[in-house]
Amino acid sequence: MATFVSPAAYAASRALAAQGLPVKRSHLSEVIAALLGYRSYAALKVEEVDATKVLHLDDAEIIVLNQAPGLERAGGLGLQGPPIVAACVAALKATASNDDTQVFDGLAEFYDLHARQALIEAIAFDDAVASVMGGSNATYPDNPEIDDECPPTADLWSAVDEWRIEAAGKMVGEYAPEGDRMFNGDTLHCLGWLDYLKAGRAGLVFSESGAGAESDDSWRDDEDYADLSVPPDTPDHF
Repeated sequence: MATFVSPAAYAASRALAAQGLPVKRSHLSEVIAALLGYRSYAALKVEEVDATKVLHLDDAEIIVLNQAPGLERAGGLGLQGPPIVAACVAALKATASNDDTQVFDGLAEFYDLHARQALIEAIAFDDAVASVMGGSNATYPDNPEIDDECPPTADLWSAVDEWRIEAAGKMVGEYAPEGDRMFNGDTLHCLGWLDYLKAGRAGLVFSESGAGAESDDSWRDDEDYADLSVPPDTPDHF
């Protein structure tokens, strides 16, 4: 059984009582289970003792909460959804977070505070991207540009064994006239991805990252680059 669930229910109960909202801890356990991706607290307990699963919630490096089911479960129990869920989220962040585990209140926060930078680094330091970059006769001083908003993904909480998040972007370089290779454009279209193993419905354990890139050939239509595909010392006629 995940060691942080009961302490989270207790912490949420105390916080709500201080606000004049006494709530049974059994009800809070149901809301917490829903935030963690389970239909009920009983379902969470069953999965947590399933010996056929290699990873469980306590193994997670990252936990991503799902607030919509939490609100729905709170409403089904006759509770005031938003303050109950807010208290449970805060309690989970306080009890489940430690040196080895980060808790995010949803995919948007997970992307903003963790995945976006990890994807940028996956692209910037990937060998396959470096190979394409090296053949372009351009320098790339800046990080890849990717979306600020979380890209669409497969449903994290229903994924069984593995889950991936990926993002497309571009790297814009600067032409290097001192280079010894034929110019092949200064923009790369990139794709980076992060693969995770599932630890419970809401938990993730990092597995590996990767990336790919290809040159944008639209530069050939730009008059500023019209002659760059021909080395300067190449005669007009052979």
